[in-house]
Amino acid sequence: MSTGGPPPAARPEPIRPRARVRFWGTRGTVSSPGPRTVRYGGNTPCITVEVDGEAPLILDAGTGIRGLGAHLVETTRDEPLTLMLTHRHSDHVLGLAHFAPMFAWRSSITVYCGDGEATSLESFVRQLLSPPLVPYIEGVTTRLTVAEWANLAPLALGALTVVRCRAQHPGDAAVLRVDDAGGPLVAYAPDNELAYHDESARVESWRRELTSQLHGVPLLVHDATYVDEELAAHRGWGHSSAAEATRFALECEARTLVLFHHHPDRDDAAVERIVDQAREQVQRAGPSLRVLAAWEGLTLAV
Repeated sequence: MSTGGPPPAARPEPIRPRARVRFWGTRGTVSSPGPRTVRYGGNTPCITVEVDGEAPLILDAGTGIRGLGAHLVETTRDEPLTLMLTHRHSDHVLGLAHFAPMFAWRSSITVYCGDGEATSLESFVRQLLSPPLVPYIEGVTTRLTVAEWANLAPLALGALTVVRCRAQHPGDAAVLRVDDAGGPLVAYAPDNELAYHDESARVESWRRELTSQLHGVPLLVHDATYVDEELAAHRGWGHSSAAEATRFALECEARTLVLFHHHPDRDDAAVERIVDQAREQVQRAGPSLRVLAAWEGLTLAV
């Protein structure tokens, strides 16, 4: 018998994320495994950006890429992959020789780099994967396709587009903004010296341009190697403090800031204190900005 009341409300469909960002390596400069870094991890930079129906876009090939490779071989079909390097420093490239799909799959892996170096990327990769550095790689590198990024213009990769923004880092480096059809998804700035102490016209102009390029990005992953007290001794080294990264995220009006590239000597407790200080900084500023520190295995929906 009908009660005469209104029909039950339809259960809303869950909102599907546009992409998922997963962290495989979060440490900077050199890997630092051990009991002091269990919480946030000791592997060097590697993250993935994933959209439904496509292979993950891999950003950087630090030692974290080894865990990613094992995961892909175990869970994913043999399929072409794309690896985008921000630059060629050792902590961002030395994991490539230990990336399991190169040995277990027949599909190609295309490598790009956003650092703008004049030196051939293909020559660099071949040297990186050759004796005496890597004695067992002969024949495996035939699965690599090294692609020069012509003029560093926006690069379309399936449903995603990668935009190269210039970082301030020795030897040149890129901040990578990954977009989909709906606009920016994530900005990845693992090595970037914001240098707020420098009021020169050149640096201020660069910061304004970068802020404009990353304005409104939902997820900002940014270099937070130092605390403010360490900056004076490391000017020109190409890295920022967590407080600088937080200030920059506020200026960009990002929704979430992920502190990244943790100092190799920073233990878990020290990283947690830095996160607490960054959150206090946001509270004092007023805007709503979520702040967390990257750990290995962290997955964020965008």
